[in-house]
Amino acid sequence: MPTTVTVGSNYNGKVAGGLFLKAWKEADTLKNNLVTIYPNVNSKLSLRKSETTNGRREYTCGHTPAGSITLAEKSIIPTKFKDDWDLCKETFRATWTADEMGASAANDVFPKEILDGIIASKLANEASYTDDNIWQGVDATNGYDGFLTQFAADVNIVTVDGEAIDKTNVIAELEKAVAAIPPAIRRRTLNVMVSPDVAQAYNFYLIDKGTVNGLGGNANTELVFGKHRLVEVGGLPEATIVIAETGNLGFVTGALEDHNSIQVVDEDAIGLLTGKVRGTMVYNVGVIYVYAPEIVWYRIPEA
Repeated sequence: MPTTVTVGSNYNGKVAGGLFLKAWKEADTLKNNLVTIYPNVNSKLSLRKSETTNGRREYTCGHTPAGSITLAEKSIIPTKFKDDWDLCKETFRATWTADEMGASAANDVFPKEILDGIIASKLANEASYTDDNIWQGVDATNGYDGFLTQFAADVNIVTVDGEAIDKTNVIAELEKAVAAIPPAIRRRTLNVMVSPDVAQAYNFYLIDKGTVNGLGGNANTELVFGKHRLVEVGGLPEATIVIAETGNLGFVTGALEDHNSIQVVDEDAIGLLTGKVRGTMVYNVGVIYVYAPEIVWYRIPEA
């Protein structure tokens, strides 16, 4: 099926310049280094882990082994995706001016500004989609399971029953999530990742209290709750908080630059003479975590 292209234009006169693009959600997870990125993986990645229990005893002569050492590994095979599109240059004729492409009926030039805008929009769309599915992906629909789908199937994840959050209860609910952090990791550097509604509720609470926390003109815009930095993640569903170390969450891909690259060719320029510009984007992706008991997941339980 060819790419659906809709051009709502009836050009007449001067072009204002610039191209307005649809806004997409920020791809917060990778941008803010909330996961460990494992690049150059095109087949299978195995993460090895070990767990030990204590064999300590009161001293006596001799050798009496006790305790346990458990070696294990988790594996993932990333899923490969492709996004193809093509554009008939004639379709965009109504948006062109002679200054952009000349007067030739052959459409031998495609306006660079329009092409750059389309590429930027495609990349932003893909980044937003990837960020959503890092967390909420479901294999049957999206090609791989995101973290939350995997968490739901793992009884060892530290789950906290939550509720809808606003400025009246955000402190109590954040306290509930933070209190569930296992003692063994409380002194480590943890990411407290919150959905946009939780971040907004916390901002509203601070404004109500007259607290300057990156608000009211203060240049510091980082949200802090106690000793923890709160990071807003657009890919998380409402009323969701995930607390984990960066090293415990993994994003697996091939070449990382694949997520920022679209290959484009003008088919007239390579002798096909179709009057089309064709583009493609290819990348692979998957997510994996290592230690479930060291991940806190605050969510509204399913009814």
